[in-house]
Amino acid sequence: MSITTMNDVKKPVLHVSCVPRKDTTLLKISLSQDDLGILFRVTSVLYNHGWDILEAVAETSHEGHVQDLFVIRSWNGAEMTEALLSQIRRDLYSLFYESKPVESYLRELGKGDVLSRKVGDPEASLKLYNPISSDFTVMDLRMRDTPGILFQITEALFHLGIDIISFTANTSDGKIRDSFLLRTSLTGDRLDEKTMFPLLRSRLESFL
Repeated sequence: MSITTMNDVKKPVLHVSCVPRKDTTLLKISLSQDDLGILFRVTSVLYNHGWDILEAVAETSHEGHVQDLFVIRSWNGAEMTEALLSQIRRDLYSLFYESKPVESYLRELGKGDVLSRKVGDPEASLKLYNPISSDFTVMDLRMRDTPGILFQITEALFHLGIDIISFTANTSDGKIRDSFLLRTSLTGDRLDEKTMFPLLRSRLESFL
């Protein structure tokens, strides 16, 4: 007779797969539950392995399972291998289900400098606004393309309790335009223009 324990029933789910494309890779990550900071954790792992996220979309099922889709590209044109995909899964599992802090993860791998880095781009431009016809806040950022900048942005959003609903990035002539749809994690509402806008702007401008 087999005995099923609570740990067996509630065993966390983390599926990671990819689909190669012409110049990019579609990365699929499925989690057993929604959680604040998914993009924050994923960007930290991909930054460590030398990959950029060009687009991200989150989908949540009625059962609460989350499937995030990421269009990613290697910094040096490398291809996604089975060995690398397995390592990415192990790293993500430690961050999502073994309570490893992102900061500790990066410092252990010699990548902790990104946690306090200042890019210093004098041409960086940040726009925040609440469209009348939307329940989300739009954030547009234009600046010099810098490896790891998306991680720094998602870290700031995570610590301010802001959820990222979707993200797209466009790169041209060494410049990037990142667009985010945001909402507060506590209430699910868009950001308050009088309180949250100044906080977010101050946090981002401290390293841009």
